[in-house]
Amino acid sequence: MARVKDLWFTAGKNKTARHPDRGGNRNARRWLAVWIDPDGNEKSKVFATQDAARKYAAKMDADAERGEYIAPKAGQEKFGELAAKFLRLRDVGASSREKYASTYQNQIQAVFADRAVKAVRPSEVLEWLRSPGMAKLSVSVQKTAYVIVCGVFDLAVADGLRRDNPARSPIIDPPSGESPRRESWSTAQVWRVHDAHPEPYRAIVTCSAALGLRQGQALALAEEDFDFEAGKVRIRRQVTRVGGRWVFKLPKEGREWTAPLPRGLAAIMRARIEAYPPAPYELPWMGEDGQLAAEPHVCRLLFRWHGDHPRTHGRHIQASSFNKSIWKPALTRAGIIPPPPEDTPASDYFGLDCGGNGTHSLRHFYSTTLQDAGVPLIGVMEFMGHSRKGLPVTLGVYGHVTEETFELARIAVDRTLFRLRPVESSGTVTELRAAR
Repeated sequence: MARVKDLWFTAGKNKTARHPDRGGNRNARRWLAVWIDPDGNEKSKVFATQDAARKYAAKMDADAERGEYIAPKAGQEKFGELAAKFLRLRDVGASSREKYASTYQNQIQAVFADRAVKAVRPSEVLEWLRSPGMAKLSVSVQKTAYVIVCGVFDLAVADGLRRDNPARSPIIDPPSGESPRRESWSTAQVWRVHDAHPEPYRAIVTCSAALGLRQGQALALAEEDFDFEAGKVRIRRQVTRVGGRWVFKLPKEGREWTAPLPRGLAAIMRARIEAYPPAPYELPWMGEDGQLAAEPHVCRLLFRWHGDHPRTHGRHIQASSFNKSIWKPALTRAGIIPPPPEDTPASDYFGLDCGGNGTHSLRHFYSTTLQDAGVPLIGVMEFMGHSRKGLPVTLGVYGHVTEETFELARIAVDRTLFRLRPVESSGTVTELRAAR
């Protein structure tokens, strides 16, 4: 129970060794606040006045009763130490983990790392968010930096190191710039971009649009992923660059999933495999912890560079090079983006942003196609590889994807992208194109 102890006098009003008359420091604080912490240990703190000691002891005692107790020395831990713990415990894949680490090092470390967790005030977080260095960054980087700072202080609150999160103060508006809403591409636009690609790379477009894949997943498709008899495709890897090394790893969200194989795409991929027989290809396999597997991952990779250059021919396709040398020129030929100005070298022009018309547009097309056809939301999420984390129980627990859901999705893509009735979907590639 809370109490106050006089350090200058004993209970009998005798002077103690701390009293100035007996050699004690005249300026030393006299009153000791004493309380019991939640673990049953007696704690204390010295004050100059009796009233201050009494109020503090009562407050600590009440906090312990309410379950809101914060140890006086708890918040002395440095922000940098807690940030290292937060980044280590963050449940993200290797690529995202690298992004978080880089953002912390470049945008946060110099400002907060050496500060005591308890000492950071909301005004300081706000000042950091509005600093010139943060203002010049993209909204995406600003959001990532804010998530890290906010997460570190959430961890501090959860561990009892401070009572509140200064990054969640009412005076702070989190970075909220939103990407402009993009209209979904039409079927005609998809085919124009497809036709504008060099022939060896056209199937990348149809796979992305007919399966709703992210770019790294489309570029990592292998022959063994396609089950033509069952009408399904296993999405089980992506090709990406992590720490300067190209690797295979699990798709985003760190899991595999199965997507419906539309009959139109099945016909195209059969012809593709016949025209360009895939051979085994290997890259290191990176786990979600960022560690490389002992053995490389080998698969019959479908899409590779074509041409006479010995350094690239037959190698896996790197997304950045593909975007600059294949995708963006195709957008120009298809009339999606304007051609380079006469005084601008094509190499510089195609290295710029393409106005929201990246390969992700094909994934948007897929999502819109399924939703317009009435495919259940849980099916759309499953076929696009979205996580169920945080979903309402109705979807997260009771939402199921059945064979009927798969078939509904196949029909939706066939009728929209390939303009085929399901019962007539076994034609050749030439017949499929003519049916558009």
